[in-house]
Amino acid sequence: MKKIRLTENELISLIKQTILEDQSVGSSPKKDKKKPNARCIPENVLPLDEIAGLSDDFITYGPGIQKRRGGIGHLVDSLGLLNNIRLNKSIKDGGTHLAYEMMNHLNKFRNKNYFDETNGQCLPAMEKIVQLYKENEHGTELVKDIEKVLDLQSKDDDLTPSARAKEYLKQCINLIKGI
Repeated sequence: MKKIRLTENELISLIKQTILEDQSVGSSPKKDKKKPNARCIPENVLPLDEIAGLSDDFITYGPGIQKRRGGIGHLVDSLGLLNNIRLNKSIKDGGTHLAYEMMNHLNKFRNKNYFDETNGQCLPAMEKIVQLYKENEHGTELVKDIEKVLDLQSKDDDLTPSARAKEYLKQCINLIKGI
C-alpha cells in the first residue's frame, strides 16, 4: 500500500478548492432562475404579437361581415358571430366554418410557449390567450363564452349554431384546457 503525504500548504489549498467548488455549485441554481425556462426553445416560442394579433387587420367573411384575421381579435369576432348567428343571415352553414376556423386557430397555440419579459420565464401560450381574451373589451372568459354559444337552443335551422359547429367548439374547450 502506497502512502500519500500532504504538506500543510497542499492541504489548505485542497480545502480552499473544495470550498470554492461547493460555493459555485450552490450559486448555480440562482443563475438558472434568471435564465429562461428550459422549455423556451426557439422552435417552441411564439412572439406576443402573434398571440395578440393586429387590431386593424380585417378580412371580409361574408356580405356585410368583417372579422379580424388572427390573434385574440379573431377569437372575439368568431365567438361574437356564433353567439349572434341569428342576426347574420349570410352565414348559411350554422357557423360550422367559423367554429372550425376557431378550433384550428387555437390549435396553433397548443404546446407552444411565449417568453414573458416581465418575469423572464417561458409560459404556456394558451394561458396568455385566456388572459388577453379576458382583458379584451368584448370578451369575458374564453371558456364561458364558448359554453354560452354551446348552450344556445339547437334547431335544424340557420338561426342557431349547427351540431357540427358545437362539436368544434367542444374541441376548442379541450384545447384551452389542455386535454
